[in-house]
Amino acid sequence: MKFGLVARVTLALALLVVAVFTLQVFFYEPAAIEPEQLAVKQKVEIAQKTPDFSAIRDVKARKQAFFDFIRPGIISANRDIALQRQQLLDLQSSLANGSRWQQLDSAQLQQLEDIAIKFKYTAALTTDAALAQLLVRVDTIPKALVMVQAANESGWGTSRFARLGLNFFGQWCFSKGCGLVPISRSKSASHEVRVFDSVDASIASYLSNLNTHPAYEELRQIRSHLRQNNLPVKAEFLAPGLINYSERQQDYVAELLQMLRHNKAYL
Repeated sequence: MKFGLVARVTLALALLVVAVFTLQVFFYEPAAIEPEQLAVKQKVEIAQKTPDFSAIRDVKARKQAFFDFIRPGIISANRDIALQRQQLLDLQSSLANGSRWQQLDSAQLQQLEDIAIKFKYTAALTTDAALAQLLVRVDTIPKALVMVQAANESGWGTSRFARLGLNFFGQWCFSKGCGLVPISRSKSASHEVRVFDSVDASIASYLSNLNTHPAYEELRQIRSHLRQNNLPVKAEFLAPGLINYSERQQDYVAELLQMLRHNKAYL
């Protein structure tokens, strides 16, 4: 009798444990993913979209593969800018042919405002001179220059920032968690290397940087001078305008010019 009571108590406890476990499984809520874990997961997913350029042992084949990979996005981004530039040129031509700023319709004014915002031009667009200044910003960058700079900044697509962040131009960001922390960053620094959702986003951001940031005013002025004199806007002509892209300055420009010369067959 005593044994039977113990057995029944033991059985009851066992059933209680099973019931509790079943309820835990049924009502289980997954633990929240820590931001860092989520970021790593996203970076891994991004990395799977990029070719493993380091696995290509032949140097010529690696160069060709890299340029073939990055070229379409550059062409697409420049095409978008060229379209916006043509819209401004059409407006400029209309004004030169006798139209007046007061005669612009709401669609034209909205189009003008949208382009100005995108290219971070804040002056009032009410004069021909202001439109001309906006056109200095709204212009393409030679494909060859973009390609060699992408190769230079990303180590031909093998850098950590290119693989994990689709950042082929070493672009920085300044809010915590916006990108990847450089291993060699000093303790006093707070910048990160920005993470992008796509290669196209990386290219578009880079072109916007060159067309809007004060550090590249010289590049824009060189390009504008070439346009005004009906001269070709070539990569080697604009490369000196990137002197502020790197702390190495003149040496950096010289390296880009050398890369342009040595990689003509791929460009």
